[in-house]
Amino acid sequence: MFKRFLAEHSFDEYKLDTKMFPTVSDRKFWEDFAEGGYVARAESFIDYNWPITPASEFMEFVRSGSRRSEKPGAERRDRLLTFALAELVENKGRFLPQIVNGLLAICEETSWACCAHWEDEIPRNLHDVRKPYIDLRAGETAEKLVLIITLLREPLEEYCPEIIERVKYELEIRIKETYLTHTNYWWMGYGERVPNNWNPWIISNVMTVFLLFEEDKQRLHRALEKMFVELQNYCDGMPDDGGCDEGPNYWDRAGASLFECVYLIKQASGGAIDLFDDEKFAKIGAYPKMVHVYKDYFASIADAHYVGLAGIMIMDFAYASETKQNDLMNFCAAVYQQRTGEVNPYHSGNMRRLFYHLEFFDKLKNYEVTMPMHDKLEFLPELQLAGLRQGEWLIFAKGGHNDESHNHNDIGSFCFHEREIPVLADLGIGVYTRFTFSDQRYEMVEEVKAKNHSIPVFDGVTQQYGRNYRADSFEASEDEIKISFASAYPKEAGLISLERRLSFVENGMKCVDSFERESGADGKVSEVFISVLPVEIKDGAAIIGGRYRLCANVGAISCEYKEFNDSHLEREWKTKGYTRICVDAEGVGEIEIKLEII
Repeated sequence: MFKRFLAEHSFDEYKLDTKMFPTVSDRKFWEDFAEGGYVARAESFIDYNWPITPASEFMEFVRSGSRRSEKPGAERRDRLLTFALAELVENKGRFLPQIVNGLLAICEETSWACCAHWEDEIPRNLHDVRKPYIDLRAGETAEKLVLIITLLREPLEEYCPEIIERVKYELEIRIKETYLTHTNYWWMGYGERVPNNWNPWIISNVMTVFLLFEEDKQRLHRALEKMFVELQNYCDGMPDDGGCDEGPNYWDRAGASLFECVYLIKQASGGAIDLFDDEKFAKIGAYPKMVHVYKDYFASIADAHYVGLAGIMIMDFAYASETKQNDLMNFCAAVYQQRTGEVNPYHSGNMRRLFYHLEFFDKLKNYEVTMPMHDKLEFLPELQLAGLRQGEWLIFAKGGHNDESHNHNDIGSFCFHEREIPVLADLGIGVYTRFTFSDQRYEMVEEVKAKNHSIPVFDGVTQQYGRNYRADSFEASEDEIKISFASAYPKEAGLISLERRLSFVENGMKCVDSFERESGADGKVSEVFISVLPVEIKDGAAIIGGRYRLCANVGAISCEYKEFNDSHLEREWKTKGYTRICVDAEGVGEIEIKLEII
């Protein structure tokens, strides 16, 4: 869609000067905004001392992998945003000194990028000030600064005009010039690596800077043309079914950020540039519906989280509204209305997105839900994800390959839910560390390993990392999900074929695995299943959560309890650990596992 626009149009044809956001002089807007509570919060730390980050904190990342050097900067940005919004609401000048303090403190930072993201510089104790790098944090920082200067320009010009010039200088050096002179950042999509959420997330913020702060029209148009090329690079790397291989919580910074890029251009052009009629773009917006479980629970595939995602419904409702998807609007409203009062439209670390939240929130809140939330089957054939529903039960399964963004070695894995209850689960991901995105990811991060997903192991050999390790086929109907995935295993597994069939039975579900091996079906096979509910072995079966019984037609069943040792996973699953349930068999070519209500 972006490529098509550039082939058929020039930005020279359009005026891009429409006012997009309410300034401090728009008193009606800000007086209505007062319920956000920002004034009271700003008052609570009116004497705030802006923290510095000692060099030793940056150096700790190299030594131990700790990212605690990011905490003071995150706190600065949070406080600055709060002071700015409080001043916009109150308009008395009371918070201007702290706004200027915060702006200067951030301008004085050596780098706006996270130490873990310093391009081509790891391991490095300190950032090279001569090499600004635009990462997620730098983009978010720039967005805050440009909007604060734009919306509070009049009082800031009267109170301290020099801070405006300083911010403009830093934005020019760190963002605009750096962006225009680089095509080698991996997230831009010019190399072999397929860009992920970084692409639209960063570009949405860089686009905000250029649209609000670039006076040279030809330079602005050149920047926008470059952004359109790079956004097309991102879209080209996505499957035609619109699926997000990074998981539902990353959609909030992938698909939702892509929406913001398109909406920004529509706003700036006064509606003249409207790219919302693209079919693939519409499907990207529908992804959260495809991976929804119950209430605000979503499938914890890839580096995803299981709970607390109702907040993305505001942006997805906006997406659905602009792409005219009534079923998606219905879904977003239904999720929100199950969590009424728990979705705060004023909560957003991104200032631009806060305005979008407020623009669409009342429509979401008052939307009349008239359709079912889901079909019996929801299927992304190219990404290879499927959700099969029967009453309050959900089987959710994945295929794909083992080099997806935020990949886990989990081809052929599945989960089983009763409403929000994760009877068989995918653990998702814990707190990010130095190892999470390193070459040691599959050695050091337990949650991404194949052994911690519901997939079989052959003579101790399991799936490996890499694009060549993939599903051979993935089919889904309203009766069954069928996955062939022998290619997900290395040759040491000796697999000729491996097929998994998932379906419902009267009291639950069944999983049938059929396989053929080069040496014959006489080796050891271990079927692994993961549960965060209490598990006990009784009468040759695994009793899960005191409600479900997992049994197999062959082999012996055992279980192993493992502690998380991760604060996020403990909060997410409301337990201290998880259980690996194993069905071990020898000399067989097929295993049938049933999971049924007791």
